Amino acid sequence: MRIVAVLGFMGALLYAQPSPTAKLLHEAEEHIQAERLDLAEGLLVESVRQAPANTDALYRLAYVQYRLRKLALARSNFAAVVRLAPPAHNSRYFLGRISLLENRPKEAIQWLEPVVASGDGSFDAASQLAKAYASAGEIRKAVAPLQAAISQTPWDGSLYYRLGQLYQKNDEPELARDAFETSTRLKSATAEDVQIMLRTSQLLASGKPAEAIELSATILQRAVVEPGSLVALGVIFGNANLSSAALKAFERAATLDDSLFQAQFNYGLVLLKLNRAADALAPLRRAFELLPQSQEAAMTLGLAAVMNERYAEAVAPLELAWKRDPTNTRLGALVATAYLRSGVPARAIPILRGLSSRGKDDPAMQLLLVEALDASEDREKALEEALQLQKQFPAFAQVHMAAAQQLVKAGKYEQAGAAFEEVLKLTPGQREAELGLADSLQKSGRYQASLDHYGAAGPTLPARLGQARSLVALRQFEEARKVLESALPEYPSDVTLRLELSRVYARLGQAALAAEQAKIIQQLRAH
Repeated sequence: MRIVAVLGFMGALLYAQPSPTAKLLHEAEEHIQAERLDLAEGLLVESVRQAPANTDALYRLAYVQYRLRKLALARSNFAAVVRLAPPAHNSRYFLGRISLLENRPKEAIQWLEPVVASGDGSFDAASQLAKAYASAGEIRKAVAPLQAAISQTPWDGSLYYRLGQLYQKNDEPELARDAFETSTRLKSATAEDVQIMLRTSQLLASGKPAEAIELSATILQRAVVEPGSLVALGVIFGNANLSSAALKAFERAATLDDSLFQAQFNYGLVLLKLNRAADALAPLRRAFELLPQSQEAAMTLGLAAVMNERYAEAVAPLELAWKRDPTNTRLGALVATAYLRSGVPARAIPILRGLSSRGKDDPAMQLLLVEALDASEDREKALEEALQLQKQFPAFAQVHMAAAQQLVKAGKYEQAGAAFEEVLKLTPGQREAELGLADSLQKSGRYQASLDHYGAAGPTLPARLGQARSLVALRQFEEARKVLESALPEYPSDVTLRLELSRVYARLGQAALAAEQAKIIQQLRAH
């Protein structure tokens, strides 16, 4: 047993010894850290010779060769890593950098786009992609990744300067001016502020939000502070989903400088994220006043106005944003909603027709179109659209509901009843559908069948009135009286309820009670 134990112990020791390749990699890493790149390259070449499929060795070798500007060799080894261990975003990043160094921007775009799309912020991939787009002459496409790069390092004034240059080339002088002014503000920030923001970002990335917030107080609580630094600090916290911390920074920046677009816009935006849509309106209005050329400002103000049901106010910014980006489906839906809810449905119809042709899997736009056609009093087209929608999306309860409502307006109660029944199959017990079905049955002369559905519709006034009318049609006047009288304590001032009750009393031969109700009706109408 002792021999076995000794052999086992020796085996464990042997197993713990690093492989020759691992030893070479460890030594190469030490040389890389000490910037002895030539020595590291030799060790890594030997590592790859011993283990050609070792992606750690290949990646380190490619990185060292990139640093030594042996670009052809680096390209080959990074490409090998991509083949062996996709998606290999780090290798793709460096392949993009190599393509830029070799003046092949279109090739760089192909390498860098997946890296940026992955959301991996380890490198400045977004900044490099913006450079690739600009070098390829795709100036408008360069803006979005550069804005993403700014979001990652909001204290970097040089990125804002590049953004200003892009806006200049896009012939957007107001946006360029704002970007250049922000760049100047950030360049005037103290070195201490920049270090604090960098350290704050590092703490957040390390999962230490409490320490980051404590450190940021050095800037936030200073008596004299550059508003641009506060905006950058707010962006850092916003990226970490610490909206309350971001709010403090943006609010102070907006208070210190009412004319600073970035402060007003971000202040309003973070209020929206905190579900304070009403509070967000004022700073977002101010941001839009300062820079109406900003697509983000126009869209966000329009969204906030819609969320606050201030549809007329939403129209102007959303119109402007839609004019600049007519392919944005979500934006089109917002502007159409603003038109529809502010009483100009005719202007929503052409937008919704265009959007409906795009939404093959979602009936939302077509449902809005039905509503807009109905509001424009084009009932025939509204019905036609609703019936087509019903065939296209038979699994959606709201589609059958829209068809049922249009059929009721067209006086086609039998078909409407069938549509309401489809709603109830998909969403059993839905009270609006129960009431609609009951009314359709009643108007089709099926009074007895309607009673159960009026009961299922709940103790609402429309359901009780409908139930009473069906009971009257069935000559069950006493039952109708009970239903109507039970509603009186809850709805004592409703004229329709008292009118129906007056008629039932008359049918029952109770003239005095009928006359009393008629007198009350006159008094209610007089008021």
